[in-house]
Amino acid sequence: MAARMQMLLLLTLLCGLAAAKHLGDLEAGGGAVGGLHHHQHHQHSASTHHRRRLQRDSRAKDATSASLGTAHQCEAVKSYFESIDIKSSGFHNEKGAICGGSCCNNATEVELRDKAAGKFELLLHHHTSSLRGVLETNVKQFQSHVMELAQQSENNTQSVFATIYYRMVPRVRQMIGHLYTEIMNHMNYASNYTNSNDQLGRRGIGGISSVQSHLEEAVHRFFVQLFPVAYHQMVHLNNDKLGELHEDYINCLQHNYDELRPFKDIPHQLQASLGKSVHMSNVFMNALIQAAEVISEADGLYGEKLTDSCKLHLLKMYYCPNCNGHHPPPEAKLCDGYCKNVMRGCSAEYAGLLDSPWSSVVDALNNLVTTHILSDNGIITVIKQLQSRLSDAIMAAMHNDSELEQKVKKTCGSPSLTPYATGEPDAKPLPHKIAIKYATPPDPGMVRFLSTIDQSKEFYTNIVDNFCDEHHSREDHSCWTGDRFGEYNQLLISPGINAQRYNPEVPFNSMAQGSQLNELVDKLIKIRQSIGAAQAPPNSIQSHDIQSDMGHEGSGGGEGQIGDDEEEYGGAHGSGDGSGDGPDVNFGGNPPITEQEPRDNGKTSGSNPLAATTATWMLLTLVTMLLSSCS
Repeated sequence: MAARMQMLLLLTLLCGLAAAKHLGDLEAGGGAVGGLHHHQHHQHSASTHHRRRLQRDSRAKDATSASLGTAHQCEAVKSYFESIDIKSSGFHNEKGAICGGSCCNNATEVELRDKAAGKFELLLHHHTSSLRGVLETNVKQFQSHVMELAQQSENNTQSVFATIYYRMVPRVRQMIGHLYTEIMNHMNYASNYTNSNDQLGRRGIGGISSVQSHLEEAVHRFFVQLFPVAYHQMVHLNNDKLGELHEDYINCLQHNYDELRPFKDIPHQLQASLGKSVHMSNVFMNALIQAAEVISEADGLYGEKLTDSCKLHLLKMYYCPNCNGHHPPPEAKLCDGYCKNVMRGCSAEYAGLLDSPWSSVVDALNNLVTTHILSDNGIITVIKQLQSRLSDAIMAAMHNDSELEQKVKKTCGSPSLTPYATGEPDAKPLPHKIAIKYATPPDPGMVRFLSTIDQSKEFYTNIVDNFCDEHHSREDHSCWTGDRFGEYNQLLISPGINAQRYNPEVPFNSMAQGSQLNELVDKLIKIRQSIGAAQAPPNSIQSHDIQSDMGHEGSGGGEGQIGDDEEEYGGAHGSGDGSGDGPDVNFGGNPPITEQEPRDNGKTSGSNPLAATTATWMLLTLVTMLLSSCS
């Protein structure tokens, strides 16, 4: 064992001497190699410096050229900026923080942001003003047409009486005038709303219903007053018994009018048709006026409801292309999906809250016009037929003259005539030569109105879609995406206030909602309910309409609800620790139980042959490693 140790020490010494000699040779040769490397490094540095200088010069030239090109582009759009009163335009070294273009600095972008918000408001103002104009104009035209028809009907009625019942004319002319005055005055009821907004809310349908009852009373009063004149005409004057009925006898006839029923059912039918048709006309005009006022009130909220996020994206949509040197539309096209996402996000409150109840009002107006205004029982037809119905009433009494005379004698006795106070009336006055010519029927105008009002369904949604469809690219390729020209890859969000929560451009902020819009929703619901109540049979409960309107009140459509797939994918997050160790998962929290080998508690002997063999093997391995390092 000792001999082996001596041999190991000798080999170690020889290896050390060899290593020292090798190190000296390396140092001697290193000097020459180092000098060569230093020369080569100097040449490389000079070449690199020259190349970098050329690159700097090239970049400077490119930058100068690009700067001149950008300045030229900015000059091209400067005239456009000046045309919209943006004075701080031109080339700027300081780029705007939003658009990142050299044609606008931060001050310019602030101006353009306000300009973009105003442009959006102007778009809404334009469409709401047009719709309001349609509503208000139709009220005036419809009312004017009915009044003209009534005036012409009065003239025709006077002409009929002067031709057929000429002996009644002196006493009937004023009655006929009063009847038509009552009709026109009750049609004038709607004009009161245009003078006072407060009356609109206070009077409402209850006021219109009272108009119907008052008009029916006026029609009844007309026939009560007509009865003595008609009875005198057909019984006495036809028998050449000239003179006037005594006042007491006239009072008796009028007092027993309802019991005697001289004109059969015609007065009752006229009461119902005139009262109902005028009532429905007033409901129609009243609804249009109220709807126009709601549109006007919404119009006043546009500027207040624009969020900072909306204004930012309106700036990016309208003017950031110009800030980057691009010409305004139609040269610079907006991506259709980007345009609709921005516009739908900005108009989310109006479209989401008002569109559904407004569409319900439109449906109710359509039904009202087609079912009542333009029907055979509508105001147009009733007024045109009025003169013939009044003549029919006189003829009904004349055809039943003998039976009627018996009833009158039984009730009031035989009349005594008094001489005419103003002399005998003309035997046969010249008839009025008045042609029966009515105003142009409103059917074409009403049809146009129905078409226009029907197109206003989903009013705010249509504003957005029409704007983007008419003025911007219908495709999402090579168009402005808000940051650059290219392809718009964001998801196009469907209309509806709920869906806008997922809008990638202008997400809906529920905290920005105000009570004013909710008040307008309530007004639209009440308009819808008032139209339904007017069309319902008396004393009926409008449960269907109330339920329908309650359904509209929570409108929004649920377009943005999370789908089953999204919910399914959402449940796959956060499970497992990601160790990838497979079966070695510790579920209980305690360290895993493993099987251990038994310890050897026995003492190791110093003369153990296995130990000596192991030591020898280790020495041989060490010697081999030393020799390898020496070589």
